[in-house]
Amino acid sequence: MGESEFGKGLVICLVKFAEHRWRWQDQKRQAEEMAKENPELFNESYAVEMHMNGASDHLYEIEVPEKWIGTDLGKMVKDFQDFGLEMRHIFNGKKWTEEDVTKAYNMCQEIAFLIDKELGLEPDIGSW
Repeated sequence: MGESEFGKGLVICLVKFAEHRWRWQDQKRQAEEMAKENPELFNESYAVEMHMNGASDHLYEIEVPEKWIGTDLGKMVKDFQDFGLEMRHIFNGKKWTEEDVTKAYNMCQEIAFLIDKELGLEPDIGSW
């Protein structure tokens, strides 16, 4: 154990990414406070990039099982990985919003739901 710094696999990477969700509101508030002093630098897009800089570390070594390569689920994992990594603090000129953060976590949740279905379970996202 311990060869990967931020996790490797599929479920492990999904879980480790999802663990960051609770941090978003705090990081958004911090950016809003910093924006009072320097609004050109500290804005919503900056907050998204900084949040995703940490959360998306867990997407570098996300893997798709061989049997799912080329399937809708495999494509969804790749799209999720690409989207999450694109939002990192990479100065690509895009302006990110809270809706983008929500989209990333919804993608993660949808992939988990589909994995359960693939395993023959009857998943239910739940109301909380």
